[in-house]
Amino acid sequence: MRVFLTGLVILLFAALGASQVGVGLSKAVGGVERVALQETKDGEGDSEKPKTYPKCTKCKTTGKMPCPEHKKSDATLEEGVVYCSFVYTDDLCGGTGWLSCEKCERPDVDAALLKHREGIPDLRKEMVKMDEEMEFELHTVVSEHFVVVMELESLKVGKKRLKRHALAHKYLERLERLYTDYTTILGVKESDFTERMRVMIWANETDQEEGSLRFCAQGAKYGVKLLGMTPTYSVCGTKQYFGGDEELHRGVVHNTAHLLLSAQKPVDWIGDKKGGWADAGIAHWFEDRYFGICDNYCYQEQDTSQGFKGGKWKPAVKKMVAMKEEPNAGTVFSRNTDSLTLEEHAISFSYIDFLIQKDPAMLNLLLKRLRSKTPTRDALAEAFGMTVIEFQEEWREWVADTYPLR
Repeated sequence: MRVFLTGLVILLFAALGASQVGVGLSKAVGGVERVALQETKDGEGDSEKPKTYPKCTKCKTTGKMPCPEHKKSDATLEEGVVYCSFVYTDDLCGGTGWLSCEKCERPDVDAALLKHREGIPDLRKEMVKMDEEMEFELHTVVSEHFVVVMELESLKVGKKRLKRHALAHKYLERLERLYTDYTTILGVKESDFTERMRVMIWANETDQEEGSLRFCAQGAKYGVKLLGMTPTYSVCGTKQYFGGDEELHRGVVHNTAHLLLSAQKPVDWIGDKKGGWADAGIAHWFEDRYFGICDNYCYQEQDTSQGFKGGKWKPAVKKMVAMKEEPNAGTVFSRNTDSLTLEEHAISFSYIDFLIQKDPAMLNLLLKRLRSKTPTRDALAEAFGMTVIEFQEEWREWVADTYPLR
């Protein structure tokens, strides 16, 4: 396990191949209006009878209703979430936020709700262990890939101020989006991850210091990452460190990308094995992808009070290349994360940018080799068939041809 000091649930639609789903058409059957939900496969034609359910005006034939013990808006937040401490206290719905509609015949929905409910007690036990560590009950939401602890009472997101429950779900949704992007772009398999990643956002420095010490093995007032096994990012999310939601969101994206890279099989943190260019480059690349700027630097990397070209790195890198002032690739490839200069951070971002457009699947292979302690020059040759000199020449040409002047 590695400790690292530091400065968005999206539903995936599984590929159905030749299958097609016909979304229901309302029709009268024997005087009873029914909703048909039909799945047909190529070659089956009309032999497949449509699956129909009685139309229900109460639940709009969804088969479920918000639990009366919760606000409808709160129950709606629980869609796609596997555990939420905000609704767990209600025995009626078992912590799901929903009940089966008594007027419906939807055994599929009933089964899904039951499965969800049955899985909550085990998750609850895991969350209680974290509560016991902190000696108070945490505000926790869990999705398929993440655990979010949200201790901020509220935060303005866009033009709307979200209270803690909605805010926790918003960040969980953002994190799942990041996970989907990361795995889709790089072609990472679901089985490459074995543990949920934890993101803990505290409302004061005292809880941050205590939480980071207990969950990341090192205390700090601002932020700490535990990389590799049990990947965790703990941060104080107050205005003292972040101007608002956009800045906090950007920091979470940057640091969670670090977690994703280190937690992927083979599990390891490459930042102290001369893989700093890839460790930092991946985090900056996703930061730039969502926000168009990079302004997060881990404390061991750089002082966060500094910046490089206002976070607009592509024009800056283009200028360095044009002036032949960029660092040598061999030098950058030899750095640990904590020894990268500001300019080398921008170059590392650009290296990842170049390799993603070239072949993201091969970049994933290269990253795997780095986590297996293969030197960059060897991993580069295996994945892309290039020497370090050939890489730098091709990268320079690509930057000159593609990056904007401003």
